[in-house]
Amino acid sequence: MKKDFTPNTVDVNAQILADMLPGGRLFDAKNINGSNFRKMLEALAQELTRIQIKIYEISTEDDLETTTNLIEQWEKALGIPDECFSNTVSIDQRRKQIVAKFAKMNVQTEDDFISLAKYFGYNITISYGDVHGTFPITFPWVFALDGRAARHTMIIRFVDINKPGSTFPWIFPVVWGEPNIIICLFEHLKPANVKIVWQYKDTF
Repeated sequence: MKKDFTPNTVDVNAQILADMLPGGRLFDAKNINGSNFRKMLEALAQELTRIQIKIYEISTEDDLETTTNLIEQWEKALGIPDECFSNTVSIDQRRKQIVAKFAKMNVQTEDDFISLAKYFGYNITISYGDVHGTFPITFPWVFALDGRAARHTMIIRFVDINKPGSTFPWIFPVVWGEPNIIICLFEHLKPANVKIVWQYKDTF
């Protein structure tokens, strides 16, 4: 793994090569700076360091959370840009998007939706439409026409943020720093027969 190592310097690798050789008078020059033998070890160490640097680079670029040079290839493979994700945001946000699309979009349960929102920095709660209207009622209250509509209405509340000036329609690319990114994702990921009602800190 990338985090488990960093490339050695040429001097360090030269000494590693020297330490692997036998002792004795025949190999004394391995530790003498400027000797031909030491120069040969340093030349070999340069190639060893170059290989280590390349391994480190590959492991970094293969990691979705650290990739830079290959991020465009990752985005292309995952179909970004799309309806919700843009490739014009910051590098950190682009990495976050590819991680989400690669590993976090197969949402099935309520906890999956909450976890996806949390990954993008939003605390939400999920409840469902109520057909009975029991008291006390917290407004705004979602009135459902019948039991079926109630069962297929998700009420998603942003716990920490107030309602922005505009949430729909979305302007592409979706603006980061606003809940539009979650709204866009959830509207595309929810079951087709489910309606989402969005609420905010200042609306409940």
